[in-house]
Amino acid sequence: MATLGSNAWLVTNDGKTKVARKPKRIVKHKKKAWRVTNVEDVERFLESKRLDERLGAPFEERSSDSIFVVDTTADNDKPKPKDSNRKKKIKEIGELRCYTILTPNSAVTDPLKKRNRVRLPEERGDPKLRQYMENLRASGKIPNRFANSMRDHQKNTERLAQKPKRERLRSNFDFDLWGGKGDTILIGDKVVAATDLSDELKKYTMEKTGNRIYSRPKTMFSKTTSLPPVEPPHPGTSYNPTFQDHQDLLQKAWQTEVKEITAEAKTRRQLGPMLKVTPVQKQAEWFTEMSQGLADDDEDKEAEEGTSIARPTKPKTRKQKLKAKALRYQEFRRKQLKEEKRRLAEFMRLRSIRREIRVGEEKQAARIVKRKEEKVAKLSKPAILGRCKYEELPVEVNMSDEIAGSLRGLKTEGNVLIDRYKSLQRRNIIEPRIRHRTVYRYKHKVFKKRSHVEPTGYKICRKQDQEKEKSSIEL
Repeated sequence: MATLGSNAWLVTNDGKTKVARKPKRIVKHKKKAWRVTNVEDVERFLESKRLDERLGAPFEERSSDSIFVVDTTADNDKPKPKDSNRKKKIKEIGELRCYTILTPNSAVTDPLKKRNRVRLPEERGDPKLRQYMENLRASGKIPNRFANSMRDHQKNTERLAQKPKRERLRSNFDFDLWGGKGDTILIGDKVVAATDLSDELKKYTMEKTGNRIYSRPKTMFSKTTSLPPVEPPHPGTSYNPTFQDHQDLLQKAWQTEVKEITAEAKTRRQLGPMLKVTPVQKQAEWFTEMSQGLADDDEDKEAEEGTSIARPTKPKTRKQKLKAKALRYQEFRRKQLKEEKRRLAEFMRLRSIRREIRVGEEKQAARIVKRKEEKVAKLSKPAILGRCKYEELPVEVNMSDEIAGSLRGLKTEGNVLIDRYKSLQRRNIIEPRIRHRTVYRYKHKVFKKRSHVEPTGYKICRKQDQEKEKSSIEL
């Protein structure tokens, strides 16, 4: 290798020459040298030191026997290849590889002697307490919590032993599933005979065949009314009734008419003053209502002006505070004595208290009976199912001169369709309704598109221009 200035000639094996440059000299005490410095040689040296520490000692300090092995066996003494006919010896399986890689293979001692580790169960807890518990167990004494736990475990074991085993699903169907054997069950809306199948298989079959048992509410089969579907008419409505039956029907119709007239008269009496107001009275009442509070405001202002400025109250003295405290304590003591006297009086009147309890129980029993009677009576009346109230139909009655005595000349009263409709309402099947004849027509909303609206600023400018033109013409 020949040197020429700062360059060096290097001849390679293939005969070619290359120029090898010398490392550039860099100033070490500048910040620029921090990212240029090469520390690979230092890292290699430290890595070799660490490897020597892990293996125990460097190779220079080891003996030859620990590194090399002298082969003293001849070639004739080597084991012969195994014959294929001979039994293969079972190779002894050592520790698995997944466990061996976890074992430490370093000869470096742990620098931290008191490193935390997972303690064994026998090492946990207070040693004195552990020794005390062992002595108790040795003497036959067991704490209550351990005894209760053992007893509960025994109970659970017995309960699980007595629990019936789960029934195995049938897989062989060599009989008619819907035969006549067994009780009948309701599937959908059909009554089908139930076989000796398990409940799980029965449910599975019903779901897959589409005949599932749907759950129904309990109130579905409860009676909501005690009225019959078709009520027999009054005997007085016959085409040839008896005199007494006809008079009873007339009396019933008269009572209904009297109730309506009385209610109408009551309404008129309550609304009479409101309906008989003249325009003059209405105007006077309106003026009185609108002028309410005007005079009061003037009086309040005058009263405020006439009143003098209130002086602040003086703070209580120490003597007044002690006196008030003594009065409060006397009031508290008086109430306490009164409560003690009341309790003592209650203790002395035990006989009267027993009598009150007995009377209260009798009243409660009477209330229960009364509620049952009201519940039974409620079934014969229409319930409140909506905001509209049920209204009875007028009594269908023929006067004495309208009774022909024959079915051919009978004058019909009422309507069969309306009667059936009212019967459904009376039996709480449908809610009472009112036919609404009012048709609500809402005002059509009109709006202008922004594209068709003239700008406001343009209008103002245009108006100003027009005013200027007019003024110039006038001049």
